[in-house]
This record gives sequence, C-alpha cells and structure tokens, in this order.
Amino acid sequence: MHIQSFPPVPALATYVEQYCLWDDEATPQTPVLHPVFPGLVNGLNVLYGEPFETVTIAGNEVLTTPGVEMIGMVTERRLYLRQTGRVGVLGVYFQPTGFFRLFGVPMSAVTDATLELDSVAGQFARELRQRVGEAGTPAQRLAVAEELLLRQLRRVQPASEVIARVATWIRGHHGQVSVEALAHAANLSRRQLERRFWAEVGTTPKLYARIARFNHVFQLVEHTSTPDWLDVSHQCGYFDQAHFIREFKHFTGESPGGYFQHYNDFARFFWAR
Repeated sequence: MHIQSFPPVPALATYVEQYCLWDDEATPQTPVLHPVFPGLVNGLNVLYGEPFETVTIAGNEVLTTPGVEMIGMVTERRLYLRQTGRVGVLGVYFQPTGFFRLFGVPMSAVTDATLELDSVAGQFARELRQRVGEAGTPAQRLAVAEELLLRQLRRVQPASEVIARVATWIRGHHGQVSVEALAHAANLSRRQLERRFWAEVGTTPKLYARIARFNHVFQLVEHTSTPDWLDVSHQCGYFDQAHFIREFKHFTGESPGGYFQHYNDFARFFWAR
C-alpha cells in the first residue's frame, strides 16, 4: 500500500485535519484485508479506482463502497476493508467538528456507519466524485477537493467552537481528562456538554477520551520493535497492565503482543498519528 498525506490550506485548517491519497493492488484470488478499529478519524472517501468492500468482523455483512461516502467515527464495531482489485482513494479527514460545521449533519448519524454523501450534500458530492474521477494526477485530485471545500466554507455561518476546543483538549491529553473538568472549562453542564458533543463529534466525551487513550498506544509503540507493555500502560493512564490488556482486547479482539505481530501500514497511518 502507498499512502501520502497532505495538510489543508490555512483557511480550512480548523475544519480539515489532512488529505490523503492511497492506492493498493490485489486480485480476487489474493484479496487484501485492512482491519478498521476504533479511532478518532472521521472523513469522506472518494474512489477513483475499483470499489472495495466493507466487511463486519463476523463476515455476515458485506457492503460495496460507493463512489463517495462519509465515514463516521468507529467506536465499537470492528470491520475489515477488503479489496480485490486496484484501489485508489482520495480521503478528506476532518477536525472533530469540521464536517458538522461545514455541512450541518449531526455526527451521531454516522457513528459506526457510513453515509452516501449524495444524501446530505448532493451537489457537492456529485461534483466531487465527477471531477476527482476526471483528474489525471494526485495534485489535480487534491486541488479539486480543496476548491470545493473552500466554496462550501463560504456558505457556512460562524459558529461556536467550544466543542471543537473540548475535543482538541481531549486529544492533546490522550484521553487522560475529567469530563466534569471539561464541562466546567466549557461553561456547560455535563449534560449540555454530552448532548452537544454527541451531535457535533458523534460520541460522548467519555468514550472519545477512552478511544483517544487507546490510540495513544499506537503512537507510543510506533518506533519501538519490542514495546515494554507495562510502561505503555502507565504512560497511557491505565490502572494497571491487566486493565490495559482488557481495554486493548475490547477494541481489537486481540492482546497487544498478538496484534502487533501483523500491524500494517494502513493501521499505522490511521492510528499512530
């Protein structure tokens, strides 16, 4: 797999975290599976290669990926992306509240789900899919996405950034935060914070913090061939190593040692960020 990432222009930086272009090849006889575990990523994917399939961990549900789709946060459900041909994808990955602020779609509607973008952003989605498909180079694909997002930005009314700041604080502290303290700092009740966070980010602040802490594990072991799991568990704020292992198994279905034996570039890109 070949993955490249690119930053947005400054005008979009509070909405878009990064763009990525990734491509890979497989055949029906030798399909490639990419595991998808809980993470803080939400974004949209535009396919300019052959479609791939989304498969549940039990394999009892298989969906063909549409030409352009919105992907919400994955919080619990483990999935695989299965490709059987040459896949090319332009990904636009948003800041925690970026898609909500640009398009007004409650993020809770796409948590643990995907949404065909045509249903919520028809003209934008159709033009994006068509022009990315017609583009001949990576630079042209990125330019198309940025042009259309800047055009969408001009239609957006200024809005409060309080939930965006809360989400950034949680990520910056790798989930080691108090929800009560967050609500106090945001000048909101805990219930108000949870309701707005659910709408703008797609989950509760507590679960968001839990996933942020889990994702921090990948950042800590990124450049270590033989991780000290006891040290990792302490740095991530788990009660003890047993708590860390239980949490890791909850999100991946495997022990840390077992999972990292087949850790790949796809997972590294999305979780070790």
